[in-house]
Amino acid sequence: MKKFIAATVVALTAASAWAWQPNRPITVVSPVAPGSGNEMSFRAVASILEREGKARFVFEYRAGADGNIGINHFVKQPADGYTIAIPACQSTFVAADIHYKNMIQYHPMRDLTLVTNIAKSPLAFVANINSRVNTVPELIQAVTRPDRDITFAVGGASHALAFEYFMDGVKGDEKRVKHAFYKGPVPAVTDAAAGVTEFAIVPIAVANTLMPSGKIKIIGIAGEQKLPAFPNAALMKDHVPGLNVYACWNIVLPPNAPLEVVKWYVDNFVPAIRSAEAKRFFDDNMMFITPASHSPAGLRQDMEQLRRQWQPYVSKMPAPQ
Repeated sequence: MKKFIAATVVALTAASAWAWQPNRPITVVSPVAPGSGNEMSFRAVASILEREGKARFVFEYRAGADGNIGINHFVKQPADGYTIAIPACQSTFVAADIHYKNMIQYHPMRDLTLVTNIAKSPLAFVANINSRVNTVPELIQAVTRPDRDITFAVGGASHALAFEYFMDGVKGDEKRVKHAFYKGPVPAVTDAAAGVTEFAIVPIAVANTLMPSGKIKIIGIAGEQKLPAFPNAALMKDHVPGLNVYACWNIVLPPNAPLEVVKWYVDNFVPAIRSAEAKRFFDDNMMFITPASHSPAGLRQDMEQLRRQWQPYVSKMPAPQ
């Protein structure tokens, strides 16, 4: 028995010695412009690993085509653990193989090695501070009986989906009310703040970065429940049933990443995502976590459900221009 225990200890020690560990900086491919929810949520948890000396991360921004330029590049990288990506759920896992089927060089459910979801954030319908629209009923009136051309800035597939769902639900005037696609939520909401567009649909976490400037205001939130930070913000679903669309961001590895590499990311990132420090950041930035999506299997189930729910609707939407 003692020999068996000793042999087991030796075997476990040897396995531990061969476990994958990063010994150089890890490249993080961001498929959208700087300042996105993808980046904000990832940096919040990655900083914990960096402080503990477990890894170092270097960002590489490859925005365009709703994230598909970056992911096309990403899937060609070595699956050695030193390159990861942080794609948005709707853009990469729901809309890519519908709107960009002729350009993408991957299938999201077959070619990306899933690791974990980082966080999610409800979308916000916001307006330039000088807009005469202040409430959801006023917004509905503005898009159903417009007396001017109206543009909504959107920075991702989920944002465009929320726009189309809203317009379809209220029977908006599609001739005078349009959406403009941006390379991420930050340039979208920045243009709304500058008055280039009157409205924007972006994650509340991103909108919140411009709230202190007093240049934008929240009209409504596309979530299930009100947020403590904005108790007076209306829920869009109370006016347009089913309008509950959120942004969410995942960690993925290139195709065919080794199991030991996947294990290192799960073992190190999931505790950071669930930490008290990350919770404070998520709470402050109107993000939330879903522990059921913190394993590769759980994340796959989550993305498959998202595809079943929204792809039939996305297939009816015009492709981004």
